[in-house]
Amino acid sequence: MSGLSHLIYASKADNDITENEILEILKFARKNNEEINVTGMLLFDSGSFLQVLEGEEEELNKLFNTISKDKRHMDIVKIVNEAIPERKFKNWSMGYASLSKSELSRIDGMNDFFQGSSCLTDLDKGRAKKILIAFSEGRWRLE
Repeated sequence: MSGLSHLIYASKADNDITENEILEILKFARKNNEEINVTGMLLFDSGSFLQVLEGEEEELNKLFNTISKDKRHMDIVKIVNEAIPERKFKNWSMGYASLSKSELSRIDGMNDFFQGSSCLTDLDKGRAKKILIAFSEGRWRLE
């Protein structure tokens, strides 16, 4: 066994991707992830994805390799790949949210990042983790 890890990456969606295609990706991911004991979540904002995958390191690396070859997105940036003590998304084969920049900018420490034309692929490790923690705690929908 290689140990529990999480892998966080961002990518730019193919310009022609539709909401239905994203839902199909999720349907496939949920089924596949359950079979290989991977949990996580996917965020989509203005043409870019941010995803966290949790599971055994070896499985995550295989899955990331497969994801990296998917033509529906490009400019894939691995932000974090590290051991974790426990899962943040243990009950989710793949959570999903389509977000706006204004929702993301309300997360502590994120308002300056999203004021410009920044893309999720520009996130650093610290900011990526802030978004994921906010999402796992349900704080991404601030009224």
